[in-house]
Amino acid sequence: MRFTFKILILLTIFTSCSNSNDENNSDCTYTPTLFTEEASNITETSATFSGQIIAPTCESTVTSQGFVYAKTTLPKIDDYIIEINGANISSEATNLERNTTYYMRAFFVNPTGEYYGNEIEFTTAIGEIDITTKTLENIALNSATSGGIINDDGDGTITSKGICWSTSQNPTIDNDHLENSTNNYDFNSDITGLQEDTTYYLRAYAINENGIKYGNEETFKTLTSTYKVNLEITGTSNNCGVPTGYLEYKINYKFDDNDTISETAGGSGDIYYHEKEGQIRNNLNVTIHLGDFDPDNPNDNYKGSYLDDISIIITNIETNEEVLNTTLPNLFICTDSAYKNIINFNPVDRTYTIDRLTYGF
Repeated sequence: MRFTFKILILLTIFTSCSNSNDENNSDCTYTPTLFTEEASNITETSATFSGQIIAPTCESTVTSQGFVYAKTTLPKIDDYIIEINGANISSEATNLERNTTYYMRAFFVNPTGEYYGNEIEFTTAIGEIDITTKTLENIALNSATSGGIINDDGDGTITSKGICWSTSQNPTIDNDHLENSTNNYDFNSDITGLQEDTTYYLRAYAINENGIKYGNEETFKTLTSTYKVNLEITGTSNNCGVPTGYLEYKINYKFDDNDTISETAGGSGDIYYHEKEGQIRNNLNVTIHLGDFDPDNPNDNYKGSYLDDISIIITNIETNEEVLNTTLPNLFICTDSAYKNIINFNPVDRTYTIDRLTYGF
């Protein structure tokens, strides 16, 4: 009995001394050391987390460790969690919300409890805008209608939106543009001041804190005005005492760079009416050539021909507007000759010139 009692005393003393030594062991740590680094590679929906975890040496069991993050301060393991082993840890967080502030810190869990590192705050980037250009409508001579639909504002603030256009591809706001001041993400804009019969390229645009974004490019061509030319001419085949058997003259019409349209008219002397239609963008040329007279090879057979009271009226058919109404110099072939009138009309600025060609026998 005495021997057994002595053994129990010795065991108690040994155990007591052993526990005391562990608690006083300076090389043994009971809690981890955690350090959270600043988030990096921050995009619209992702960020890279980095940190350092020095595990305790007195308790080698690790339940979980890594990063926790949330949209509220002091995130815990009940929030979003990324588990990763090791001392120097790093991981990418994905599926984050754009333009959103998050709070993140390293964490460590073992049987003794939950431990957290310092807290880091970061904000995800604002996204790019997604915008669609509307198909052109109401295309006219000098105007058209388009617009845009902002499908996604990137979770930012739209500071400007509208349309831009040019006669070259890929127009930008450095070209002609029209800002839309409404608060609607589905907007329309009326374009004016365009040139007739011209091909244009157009894109919708929108701007947020991330920058400017353009929609798809649309192409359209403005219409061309159709003009009607009316000529009223009085003619006679007996002039300056020289009768001619037949009055003859030719009219040539040239609408821009298109082929020349010619018609020949004449008779014994009367009032003649002529009408011709065509599209004009830059210039209309009309010539009235009496007797088809050639100054390089004059023909006495045309002597006695005479055209007077020549009037020309040019009307824009689309608007029914008279854009020119004037009289022309008379034409005659006698001892001297005034054999041709040349009229040039510019529909853009409504200017015109009249030239009369003469010849002396």
